Amino acid sequence: MPGEGILIEIRQFQTFKTVVDLKSFTKAAQALQYSQATITSHIQQLEAEMQTPLFDRLGKKIELTDFGRELYPYVEELLVTYSKIQFLSAGDHRIRGELRLGASETMTIYKLGPILSEYRRRYPEVNISLINDDCINLRGRIHAGEIDLAIVLEARVEDPNLTVEVYSEEPLVFIGGADLPIQHVEQADGECMIFTGKECSLRRFFETYLAGKGIDTANRLEFTSMEAIKQSVVSGLGISLIPAVSVEALLREHKVKSLSSAEGQPLFYAQVVYHKNKWLSPAHQKFLACMFESVEAGGGK
Repeated sequence: MPGEGILIEIRQFQTFKTVVDLKSFTKAAQALQYSQATITSHIQQLEAEMQTPLFDRLGKKIELTDFGRELYPYVEELLVTYSKIQFLSAGDHRIRGELRLGASETMTIYKLGPILSEYRRRYPEVNISLINDDCINLRGRIHAGEIDLAIVLEARVEDPNLTVEVYSEEPLVFIGGADLPIQHVEQADGECMIFTGKECSLRRFFETYLAGKGIDTANRLEFTSMEAIKQSVVSGLGISLIPAVSVEALLREHKVKSLSSAEGQPLFYAQVVYHKNKWLSPAHQKFLACMFESVEAGGGK
């Protein structure tokens, strides 16, 4: 029998799911913007109601108990149903609700502006929030339920728990200062390499590429801003790898030069990512439709 006198709230189930997905009370607190004490309290209240532990605490690790594993799919189903209830309207067919987006810096600056403008024009009753973050972190936010959709720019995402739709192919380009004396990235050994942050998919791809060529990366700079990286290259501080769409103007104006690669021009993919168990509300579906309409009109190329 469930415990008496304890009222379970939806947020306690949301906390349970987030702790399971992130395998951490601390990460769940960060994702949900609760204190860790609140996260612990939510779980304790659920355990008191169910009269059984949901997690085994093994030092710093946590593992679901057998009951916790049995409960998890029912919680997923409950939260999907709750999402549907939230978007019920009073008998009309107007598009309303919330759209919580996450996007990489490049996608936000060079792709999303016209799409969001058109979406807001069509569906003014939808509240839009947008978070910029590295692609890896955005996928973590999807798993935590912190955002509904993520627009990422990286190699093809392979995650069995995510639904992934490719929006466009986006070439990458190696760039150096306009006066850099070399023509090929394979000649760049000893040059300063300018990287994005450690959690950026582009950084990991660039480092792996250079390591495969045996190019020393001890001489390096690191910036979290793509704009800071571009200006550093313009100033002749080093070589970087960035999305071609973000540097077209600088190349036309001969403020930077592109370096060829023996393996040809690398590609990333602009992708829309959401959890496989995510119920897409009409507001979400209409946003996806706007995105892919822009591809057909040439905006995603």
